[in-house]
Amino acid sequence: MEPPTLKPRILVVDDITKNLQVVGTILRNQGYEVMPAASGVDALKSVRAQLPDLILLDLMMPEMDGLEVCQRLKTDSATRQIPIIFLTASNEMEHLVTAFSMGAVDFVTKPFNPSELLARVRTHVELQQARARLREEKKRSDDMLRTILPPDVADELQATGRVQPRRFESVGVLFCDLVGFTAYCDQHPPEEIVEDLQHVVEGFEDLAAKHGLEKIKTIGDAFMATAGLRTPLSNPAWNCVQCARDMIATAHRLPTQWQVRVGLHVGPVVAGVVGRRKYQYDVWGDTVNLAARMQEAAQPGSICVTGQTWRLLSAQCQGIALGSVDVKGKGRLELFRIEPQPETLDGAQSS
Repeated sequence: MEPPTLKPRILVVDDITKNLQVVGTILRNQGYEVMPAASGVDALKSVRAQLPDLILLDLMMPEMDGLEVCQRLKTDSATRQIPIIFLTASNEMEHLVTAFSMGAVDFVTKPFNPSELLARVRTHVELQQARARLREEKKRSDDMLRTILPPDVADELQATGRVQPRRFESVGVLFCDLVGFTAYCDQHPPEEIVEDLQHVVEGFEDLAAKHGLEKIKTIGDAFMATAGLRTPLSNPAWNCVQCARDMIATAHRLPTQWQVRVGLHVGPVVAGVVGRRKYQYDVWGDTVNLAARMQEAAQPGSICVTGQTWRLLSAQCQGIALGSVDVKGKGRLELFRIEPQPETLDGAQSS
C-alpha cells in the first residue's frame, strides 16, 4: 500500500447524493481529501486508480452492496489493508456481523452525529498511518538485514529465528590485504583514511559480485570473500584468481595506488551465523586458515596459493613454484605464486 499522504484520502461510498455531499463537507472541513463514489462499481474503480487511507462504505446499495465491495477489497492483496467503516441504518445492524467477519473495522449508524463520525475516522486514519510507518520501518530493517547477511540466510533467520550451520565441501576462500596500510594510517587524517578505504572496499565488493564471489567481511584493511559457498561453481579457484587479478589492478589505479597481497585456498568450510545483538555470517575451518596464511606469504601485487589449489588452476593460468615454504601452524607446504597478467596493471581487465 502507498504511504499515507500529509492530507489523508478518504473514499466515501453512498448511492444517495445528499449523503455524499454531507459526509464530504464534514470531512473536507477537517482537512481530509475526499474521493466520492456513488456505487460499489465506482468505488472499486476509484480504489484501483488511487489507494485511499480509509473507506466509508454504505452497507445497502443497489447492484453491488457494501458487503460485496468489502469482500472484493479484502480478497485483493493490494487493498486488503485499507480500513473500512460501514455506514448503516439502524435496521441493518444484523448485517454488521457479516461485515466484521469480512474485515470491516468499525461502523457508524445513520443518521450519524458528525462528531462521532469524525472521531471514528480520525482514530482509524491514525491507526492506518501508524501501521504504514511500522511497515516502512520493517522494510528498512529487512533491507538492512539483507545488506549484512546473504538474502537466503536473512530469509531463514527471519522465518525460524536461527540459521542452520552447514558444511560445504569445495569453497574458494580469498583474502586480500592492503600493503602498508598501518603506516598510511599514521600519516593521514581519519576522514581521509576512511574515505580511501571506502573507495577500495566498494571496488572490491563490485569485483566480488562480478566474478561470482560473496563478500564475507572486512578485517581491518583485509577483504575476505568466498566462491562456491551457496552458489556452486565449476572451479571456485579460478573465479577467485580472476577476481584477485582485478583487485590488484583496481587498487593500483586508485589515487592511493595501493598494492595488495592476495591469498586463496579451496577446500571444505563450515558456514553459519553468530551473534545476537549484531549478526555475522561467517565461515570457519582449515581452508580459511590456509587462505589467510597464503595472503601473509604473498608478495605485494601477487596471488599466493597452496600446491593443492594450484592443481585446480594449472590449466587456466601460469604460476611460479615457490618451493617448500614453512607455513605457520601447517609446517612446510608447497606454494605457488600467480602473477597478475601484464595487461592488467596497464588498466585492461583480466580474462
